[in-house]
Amino acid sequence: MNIIEVIPISRGIGTDSLSYFTTKSVPQGALVDVPLRSKIVQGIVIGVRKVEDIKSEIKNAPYALRKVERLNAIELIPKAFMKTAEAAALYYATSLGSVLDALIPDYLLKNASKLEIAPIKKETETKTESPNTPSSIHEVYAVQGDDEERYSTWKSLIRQEFARKSSIILVTPTIEDAKRAFSLIEKGIEGYAFLLHGDLPKKNLISTWNTIVREPHPVVIVMTGGFLAIDRPDVRVMIVEKENARGYKIHRRPFLDVRHIAELIAEHRGIKLFLGDILLRAETLSRESEGDIIQAAPFKFRSLSTAQDKLIDMRIYKNTKGSFKILSDEVENLITRTKDASEHMMIFAARRGVAGATVCGDCQNIVTCNTCGAPVVTHKATARNGCAVEKNFFLCHHCGERRSTEEYCKICASWKLGTVGIGIDLVEQKIRDKFPDISIFRIDADATPSDKLAQAALLKFRAKPGSILLGTEMMLSYVHEKVENSAVISIDSMLGLPDFRIQEKILYTLIRMRARTAKELIVQTRKPDERLFDYALKGNLSDFYRLTLDERKRYNYPPFSTLIKITVEGKRDEIISEMTTIQSLLEPHTVDVFPAFTQTPTGNQVLHALMRLPRTEWPQSTIIEKLRSLPPSVTVKVDPDSLL
Repeated sequence: MNIIEVIPISRGIGTDSLSYFTTKSVPQGALVDVPLRSKIVQGIVIGVRKVEDIKSEIKNAPYALRKVERLNAIELIPKAFMKTAEAAALYYATSLGSVLDALIPDYLLKNASKLEIAPIKKETETKTESPNTPSSIHEVYAVQGDDEERYSTWKSLIRQEFARKSSIILVTPTIEDAKRAFSLIEKGIEGYAFLLHGDLPKKNLISTWNTIVREPHPVVIVMTGGFLAIDRPDVRVMIVEKENARGYKIHRRPFLDVRHIAELIAEHRGIKLFLGDILLRAETLSRESEGDIIQAAPFKFRSLSTAQDKLIDMRIYKNTKGSFKILSDEVENLITRTKDASEHMMIFAARRGVAGATVCGDCQNIVTCNTCGAPVVTHKATARNGCAVEKNFFLCHHCGERRSTEEYCKICASWKLGTVGIGIDLVEQKIRDKFPDISIFRIDADATPSDKLAQAALLKFRAKPGSILLGTEMMLSYVHEKVENSAVISIDSMLGLPDFRIQEKILYTLIRMRARTAKELIVQTRKPDERLFDYALKGNLSDFYRLTLDERKRYNYPPFSTLIKITVEGKRDEIISEMTTIQSLLEPHTVDVFPAFTQTPTGNQVLHALMRLPRTEWPQSTIIEKLRSLPPSVTVKVDPDSLL
């Protein structure tokens, strides 16, 4: 009889490991199916002891040990990856099981018996490596430049590592980015480049995984973050491409950042890590200036473009009735020239729907969701199955509630409900009113909710000269080749968001639009004096970087601190009391409490608390222990993507 210590791979577990008994022999590192509460979950064996050796412990245990019925003695997870998961569990103040649950897809665990495991090098082999094999030194490098320059660096790096008999992992934020990266790097190394992402058929994933493990020749593995557990002992370089992209954040417990996980893996494996993007994060640039990161090539702080840039002050179009124009004369003229010359044009709108908000013209009350209290967005009517056109409707982007726009103000009963802000539906409507014969294709979450639909829209756009591709930020993930002309119709609404990263996000969007434009780019704004637009249209990244770091240092934001956001929701008096208890628990550290902008979908109130710690003081064991002791109803985010 054996007692095994198991890490359950599941979210919401308050402890790192649980103990079970079994009559079978189980190796350390094996995957097992264990009972947890009322269900069976998979877990990893981290310790095995004979019952005879710990009889007294079992007798005095305050709980009864449960039996493990089924065993899968498979060492799927490499030791370096386990060390990474342990480090991540400390950093994000969570359990090891929840980290593994977030990083390893269920279908890999369920098919573990079909996955081959890379042979482990013997100690004598590691000591007698070839003189051409790189030493196991962890260093972080960075590349800031346009797509062509970065991929030229990656291809050169691949050739260099292949010559050294070494393999490379290239990580991307989205499936579309993975497909694009694979298409660019596989030329010339067909048969030795492999693609792993969640949209591949399950049989293909298993087959590709096993081919990667078996292939004797060095390989390049292009992947999304769910496949970082794959192991090849000859991997000496890891690349994180588009490291400024938001897609690297996992938006469910325990809210990990794949970029950070990749760096932990590189550190524990003793390999080189390369970070690349057209505009690196301010945190990354700061680390480079401090000597923590090495420039793999001279940074491009001047983003060059062949496009002619124009900034249009839209305040001049406001008429005496107080309404405003959506499309400037310059944009309308550019659309006409695009159509006449049989070129293509890309148009960006920051918001979904017709407008960002609906406001009462008499009392200025904002129309909100009946369920969660968030401002609703007006969406344009659509025809369904060739039948009559529906009426416009309010949609809550927070909880999904949908209702008719035919209502009075709930505060003063006025009928003067008007929209403010510019949404993509309104932009499309205005273009069609002015240019009824032009073809418009859209890529956004409403028009193209799936990858297949987005790809189809892009193909139709490319095949139709004189057409327009209209989209939100989602569009930029699919447009890789340059378009002759572009316009940013609405981006001012993002400037009003109280988020310390918002200026960087806007600049990142504008730089990407500019990089994908061949001839002419027009940016419309009602805030032309914002220095951000000058930096973006001149490609002046260095001045923006200096200004951003100065502001973040002044307010003690990252990279000058580590932020920890704690969130509770419920009835007002209850969460105030709970947050007061949390503040007392975390003393003597300062915890700033502030309310959320909206309620939850169930109508509950939300309170946030924010801790700022010096970067060098995290992770800190005493605080981690306190955060882990909080009930599951409390949400903890380390390095949150937003403070909203």
